[in-house]
Amino acid sequence: MKKFTIKILLFVALLLIIFTASLLFVPNKKIDGNSLFANIDKHNRLDSLPSPKIIFVGGSNLAFGLDCKTISDSLKMPAVNMGLHAGFGLRFPINEVKHAVNQGDIVVLSPTYANFKSRDMLYGEKVLVALLFDVDRKNLRYIGFRQAIHLFPNAVSYSVSKLFPKLDVMQDGVDKYGLALKRASFNEYGDETMHYDWENQDLHASFDGTQKSDTILSGAVDDIVNFKVFVEKRGAKFYIIPPSLQYTESLSHKKLIKNIAKKLSEKNINFAIAPEKCNMADSLFFNSAYHLNKQGVKIYSEMIIKMLLAAENTD
Repeated sequence: MKKFTIKILLFVALLLIIFTASLLFVPNKKIDGNSLFANIDKHNRLDSLPSPKIIFVGGSNLAFGLDCKTISDSLKMPAVNMGLHAGFGLRFPINEVKHAVNQGDIVVLSPTYANFKSRDMLYGEKVLVALLFDVDRKNLRYIGFRQAIHLFPNAVSYSVSKLFPKLDVMQDGVDKYGLALKRASFNEYGDETMHYDWENQDLHASFDGTQKSDTILSGAVDDIVNFKVFVEKRGAKFYIIPPSLQYTESLSHKKLIKNIAKKLSEKNINFAIAPEKCNMADSLFFNSAYHLNKQGVKIYSEMIIKMLLAAENTD
């Protein structure tokens, strides 16, 4: 029995060595030059901007949702759109900007409603592992112990997919909605603009079958509360805004959205824009219930400008 146990332990150790070697040394050619590498450019802009500045934090809802140049010109402050991929979860996008928050800055957080629904959407999916190991390993500094534990199964799965690419179910070179996105698809502000002149695609639901309950994760609310406290301690202003959401999709999630707003309100955090105003006409969405087309970007950005100008003039 003892020999058998030793053999099992040695086998497990060997697998861990193989998986670790795959993560660290096997390149993933499928993601070369794709949209994940825009994270590098976003960080370069974030770190180079003087304060006061505007930092937008979120996922692809912001990547496809903002006209940062117009926002910057209207507020007369430089801005950066850090939104990139919903699969990064909520915790990572929050942690990756903290070092750059300074006195006088404005931080605008726009989580998707899915961020409140599953641990993957809180801590991150396999695409986050790809970012950490095959795009920019400096991002590992933003991962805490609990998040690392959650990401471990995704890391194993990702390392196997690098060894056996035909088994990979993650479309690394293409976004989850079938649109090939490149690093060059983003402008200098961090906005995705390649799709502006494209026709609207078939829309895809934003909530999978496991996310349709109205229960929300307390961890997501806690992360937002802690982030607000952090931002304000740094002498910056914090706002949270709802994501743009396709109107038809929003009808199925009225209770969920109400519950999220209620839980945040109980922590003295309120959406700076009413959620119903961000439930926008289906015709304004490009290829997902969170991704706006060019016209939608203009309308949503104007809402944000109006909110920020009103808030700044009140202070």
